[in-house]
Amino acid sequence: MRRQLTFALALSVLAPLAACSSMQSALGNSGGVRINEFGPYVIQVRTPSTTLSSAVYEFAVQQFGKSLDIAEREPGKGVIEVTFSSEGASSFVGSSTTTSTGQAYGSGWYTGNTYYGSASFTGTANTVSTGSVFTWQNSTLLVVVRDKTGRRLYTADYDYKGGWELSGWVVNTPEEAARLCLERVRKQMLKDGVI
Repeated sequence: MRRQLTFALALSVLAPLAACSSMQSALGNSGGVRINEFGPYVIQVRTPSTTLSSAVYEFAVQQFGKSLDIAEREPGKGVIEVTFSSEGASSFVGSSTTTSTGQAYGSGWYTGNTYYGSASFTGTANTVSTGSVFTWQNSTLLVVVRDKTGRRLYTADYDYKGGWELSGWVVNTPEEAARLCLERVRKQMLKDGVI
């Protein structure tokens, strides 16, 4: 009986954890077309830093290149705009508390070989003296696919809450969160039938 109660309690705690991230997607005015027809695509990335932008760009090429023609060094016919932001959060397990806050700002697009814009970061952190800290990422990924005229073909908006998902135990950096978010957006595109 005690074992069943423990299992039921564990399920009641874990069930809500899997449901807190959210995905929204929408087709543009073009209706139910497959976006493959409008490529090759140039990928443009916007994040709070140049280092993160280049990593997100490579992850985007890797994910979207599985289904779409990507133009890395030549002009494309369409554009995939990827906007990503992520903020670390933590929870302390032990005898004292630790807080960490930060805010990042950025602008401009990174296209794989050029970055236009600037970024800055401000924040505070306290050192942990005893115990341990569980850290995770809360991230937002917005993907907009446009044809050569700028017409919106498809939009996906993914809000990742790492503290509410089991994946949050292993997704601890913005780069890891970006990789996971892009993979999930590509799966949504397949589900929506646009690629």
